[in-house]
Amino acid sequence: MLLRVDIAGQLATKARSVRLVDFDLDERGLQHILFRALDRLIPEDELLLIMQSRQWQEEPDLMALDAKGSLYIFELKAWESRSENILQALRYGQIYGQYNYEQLDHIFRSFYTGKKSLKEAHQVSFDISLKEEAFNTNQVFVVMTNGIDHKTREAVQYWRTRGLDIRPWVYRVYADADKKMLLEISRFATMDDPYEDIQEGYYIVNTNSRNETEDHEMMLKEHVASAFFTPWKEKIARIQKGDVVFLYQSGVGIVAVGVATGKLLKRDYQEKPNEDFSMPLTKFEMLETPMTASEIKEICGVNYRFMSTLFSIDAEAGRKLETVVRSLKKK
Repeated sequence: MLLRVDIAGQLATKARSVRLVDFDLDERGLQHILFRALDRLIPEDELLLIMQSRQWQEEPDLMALDAKGSLYIFELKAWESRSENILQALRYGQIYGQYNYEQLDHIFRSFYTGKKSLKEAHQVSFDISLKEEAFNTNQVFVVMTNGIDHKTREAVQYWRTRGLDIRPWVYRVYADADKKMLLEISRFATMDDPYEDIQEGYYIVNTNSRNETEDHEMMLKEHVASAFFTPWKEKIARIQKGDVVFLYQSGVGIVAVGVATGKLLKRDYQEKPNEDFSMPLTKFEMLETPMTASEIKEICGVNYRFMSTLFSIDAEAGRKLETVVRSLKKK
């Protein structure tokens, strides 16, 4: 919901949402926009993305796994007033809900050509070791719909009363004072992240050491903050010139700090073009002794989760952390 606030009159009224066609945008166009923003919409510390749809294939738009191994099937067509989207999602559930671990692993490896299996990638993401038979024992269906699309939302309510775990992912479209489009949509979250909107110039970037030790070594050698493949690589594009970046090695702690140049590099990775997004760092310093997760939490006073590729910390905590980190630099 978007409220228009009359400060003088101390009144708040609900802004009226509109349809995509009012901006000469169709559902496929919106879907393309959303795919380019997946790094902001799918929380990687809650869901492991295992595939994205390919053109002319009968596949869900997205599939992901949570920490317990439940399979999330996303239908992001964003059609307005088309409740049959739910039937499409259920059809995918009929197909992929029967997949065993080996079949899911095959899908995962076909999209991400690293060395790790799905089981290994899942353990890296959630620090949990699941048995193969624990994968895909449950399915969750996520259907995107416009906030004014009452037919689809009624259908979701119906199926939920029948015991099906199907969840609406609601977006709303508004026009601003200049008749430009505003899109309101929350990230798809299985839990609340109180730090998701913080963006004040201080970032902690994971060096990917648990997936590829070569990536960790490359970042330290080349003085860059990097991420690989969609949607993870797009997170690096958020970093602006002058932002302070802490490089964090999983299970070890902060190992280096630098200041972003603002000149994003797009490079080939594992023989695929532009799958490496890297931000060069100046004033780069490595630590004599890494700063552990517990030490970071104590200094900042925040119980951070360190499973993400990148996350932002507030300016006050960032300044404190930089002061201590730079005092630990190598002589």
